[in-house]
Amino acid sequence: MSWQIAIDEPKSFALLSPSSMEQALEWASKYGDDAAMLAGGCDLLDKLKNQWSSPHYVINLKTIPNLKQIQTSGSSLKIGALTTLGEIERHAQLRQIAPAIVKAAARVATPQIRNMGTVGGNLLQDSRCSYYRGAWECYRKGGIICDAVRGYNMEHAIFGGDRCYTVTPSDLAPVMLALEATAKVQSPRGEQQIAFADFFLLPKDDIRKMHQLATDDILTEVEVPVRANQRSTFIKYAMRNSWDFALASIAVAFTQEGSTLRNARIVFGGVAPIPWRSQAAEEVIEGKTLTADIIEAAALASVKDAQPLAYNEYKIGLVKKLVRAALTEFLP
Repeated sequence: MSWQIAIDEPKSFALLSPSSMEQALEWASKYGDDAAMLAGGCDLLDKLKNQWSSPHYVINLKTIPNLKQIQTSGSSLKIGALTTLGEIERHAQLRQIAPAIVKAAARVATPQIRNMGTVGGNLLQDSRCSYYRGAWECYRKGGIICDAVRGYNMEHAIFGGDRCYTVTPSDLAPVMLALEATAKVQSPRGEQQIAFADFFLLPKDDIRKMHQLATDDILTEVEVPVRANQRSTFIKYAMRNSWDFALASIAVAFTQEGSTLRNARIVFGGVAPIPWRSQAAEEVIEGKTLTADIIEAAALASVKDAQPLAYNEYKIGLVKKLVRAALTEFLP
């Protein structure tokens, strides 16, 4: 008989504390895949303790100045990547400018986690699939099968699955896509702006990664355009109101001209490997005045391409319910 003792201690690593972004990038370039970036640590420390990841170097981004700030002036909202979710949750002006961001931050885990977890960490966290994080050799870990397809898949994707049916675990990600935000990224190759519409990766694009950042890229800031008469909301459904990841969530944003909706965007979390934009539902409400009939039509359109697995068909009804609930908030 063999016994396996649970691992709860990381392998040895060197903690590097850069005094500047330049120094962090120098180390990131030097150590490459053998380094990990530490922000709030909510995801990384769990991976280190369980030895799912064992880098020899951890670069502590918390020692770099100016990565923790919220700027609300002008035509854009800028949030530093190391701003904590708790700081967003408590920011009164941000609640007026972009309520969906505050609502999403406030639904992450627990107050203790929100006081540690950062914007960047929430957006960049890895898959939470129990097969991927367990002892199975799934496609995402370099194996030859998706264990979730034939296993317990209650929490998995109904959109966008292709060999891997994990879901995006980020509560902020659907909001960033709905608000047409961009990510500011620095690397040894320079600085770039990446629209969140292009930021996340489907399994068919790269089954080993959730997003397109390289190991030596550092997310430094999120920029959200601020538009006149813009309205937004976020709703999350989870098994419990604290701690749990979303079984499904929705972010809605649009500008309002009188009673008419313009530039409508409806994005789901927890139902696809990436934040899943429902253009079919958007088309139903674009240029319209919201009514109960319009809302119901949008709810039906939102799931027309769903492909549930054996145990997650309930997500179809849940997605429709979230569309109804989110859009009903905006009824006169």
